[in-house]
Amino acid sequence: MSRVQEIEPGAAPRPRWMDLVLYELPLLACMALIIVLSSRPSLPGPGERGSLVRDIFNYGSHAFIYGVLAILAWRVVAFRAALLPAWIARRPRLSAIFFALLFGISDEFHQSFVPGRTASPWDALVDLLGAALAMLALGYGPPLLTRRRRRP
Repeated sequence: MSRVQEIEPGAAPRPRWMDLVLYELPLLACMALIIVLSSRPSLPGPGERGSLVRDIFNYGSHAFIYGVLAILAWRVVAFRAALLPAWIARRPRLSAIFFALLFGISDEFHQSFVPGRTASPWDALVDLLGAALAMLALGYGPPLLTRRRRRP
């Protein structure tokens, strides 16, 4: 995905606000969801607190949401590559992983101030793992996600 849009002959170019809705807004919404959920003293989940089932659910949900965050960040970096510094735009997947890691660390710091919650380096590590696995899967995923197709 590049900054230059593929426009069919005779079609009007997409308005700029639509780019914000399609790229930046989903990333911001995902970030807001993470912040809202981490601001709650406790979250529902299966099993008793401290049980293996609860831990698997907790770490699995961390990996999943940070994988989604990394994919959304990758979309923004890939689309806005012309506007970003070259060291970020050159490696959009690595930039997305790094963004997810930094956001995960800042979220863990935020959780340290929420009553009933604690900051955990394991959570940040699982966040990093989820982001890395999502970027790895993106590299081997369906072509619909990794490149634009032209209509015949």
